Amino acid sequence: MKIIVDYREEASGIIDLLRFEDVQIEVRKVTYGDYVINDAITMERKTARDFLISIIDGRLFNQLSNLKRYCLNPILLIEGNPFKTGLAFDERAVRGALISTQTIWYVPIVHSRSKQDTRDILLMIGRQEDVCMDVVPLRGGYRPKRLKSRQLFILQGLPKVGPTVAKRLLEHFRSVSKAMNATAEDLMQVEGIGRISAEKIREVLDSEYRAT
Repeated sequence: MKIIVDYREEASGIIDLLRFEDVQIEVRKVTYGDYVINDAITMERKTARDFLISIIDGRLFNQLSNLKRYCLNPILLIEGNPFKTGLAFDERAVRGALISTQTIWYVPIVHSRSKQDTRDILLMIGRQEDVCMDVVPLRGGYRPKRLKSRQLFILQGLPKVGPTVAKRLLEHFRSVSKAMNATAEDLMQVEGIGRISAEKIREVLDSEYRAT
């Protein structure tokens, strides 16, 4: 499991908690979000108090916008109870922000009770993401007709490649064949594809088929 952590999270103490686990940790600047799990899921972490303050100063919805625009699978983790922060805040505004995050911006919210709970959630997400990658998704017999849709459909069959990354692959390499023949280093030039993702893509494309 690999977790990239924004350097500004060092003061939270969560990095220290993660160091006791079997996790590859990389601390550096993360442009959007605070934690990137297995190069696939981006988590924005907020304490309950910071969540409310981000509503007041307008940061919340700007951050949600960036998460949706630049991250494949964003989630928002709120540490603590946003209804019990000691701040004089209208409960309807809190509820409205929670609902808007999930139903308007389509960013799932995960609630955490403490730093230790946040660590456990990070580890659980990492393990589940890794397990789910072994399950072949059924795409419902969908067969696109337009050329561009066919190209995107083919690329979305690769590991960790969703609609957004498939489009970036086409824009970067200009054709499906060039994307398929790209080296892991070349694949990593595409936003949203890290080393682990690139290596998994090459593994699927290069490994010989075994009937059993």
